[in-house]
Amino acid sequence: MSEQFATNTETETFVDGQVLRDVLLVALTVASGAVDAISYFGLGKIFSAFMTGNIVFLGFGIAEIEGPDVVPVLFAISMFAAGSYLGLRIATQHSHRSGPWPPAMTVLLVLVATAEGAFLVVWLAANGHPPTRVGDVLIILFSLAMGIQTAAVRSLGVQGVFTTAGTFTLVAFAGTFAGSRSRAEMPRLAGVLAGLIAGAVGGGLLFLHARSYAPVLPLAITVLVIVAGRGLARRTSAEIDSHRLSTVGNRSWARRYTQRSVKSEGGQP
Repeated sequence: MSEQFATNTETETFVDGQVLRDVLLVALTVASGAVDAISYFGLGKIFSAFMTGNIVFLGFGIAEIEGPDVVPVLFAISMFAAGSYLGLRIATQHSHRSGPWPPAMTVLLVLVATAEGAFLVVWLAANGHPPTRVGDVLIILFSLAMGIQTAAVRSLGVQGVFTTAGTFTLVAFAGTFAGSRSRAEMPRLAGVLAGLIAGAVGGGLLFLHARSYAPVLPLAITVLVIVAGRGLARRTSAEIDSHRLSTVGNRSWARRYTQRSVKSEGGQP
């Protein structure tokens, strides 16, 4: 009975952790929506997170059709790929650590926040109006950050969620109605899609009305997610360890009780 209770408690703890994890993933999606809004309006109509759009822009450039300059588009694509590679390498090296929010997530998001912080410093130095070459540096920083974030989120194995693009999430969301995916995924998928929109709205409004401070939004969200994620990891680990210790203690008590009972019965005539 005690073992069954401990198992059920661990399961409940894990489920609660998944719910908070999903909230944090939605928050990261809001951040990436803001990043793309700032990139698009402030850095030559180029995306730092939505690489599908950049690949299309690259095609425009090759065809010599009007669109963003090809060079910064290539910077964005290549640095996103580099960030993804770095993130996946780090996540793979820590793949033995599991849970709703493994330690590798914190490490990777610290790298994301570092790149976003560097972006903010350069952006403020340019008073929110970076010249072309400085803009290229900013694209590199934001794209690197989004590549790392995407790899970090993918390492969690959460189906249908990338936080930096909504195409597959939209397909997965439709799948919950078509019967190809569980309805239990609907809140998470809907939250991610809404988060992208909210981030784009927030980032766009800040760019229009407080341009110099617009990059504060994605950085602040990332930092809050790091803090909340560390708390989730510690709480989940502590609760599971506590339940396991309780289970071990119950087993030990039961063993001693059985031994005393056997001795007592053996002493009777």
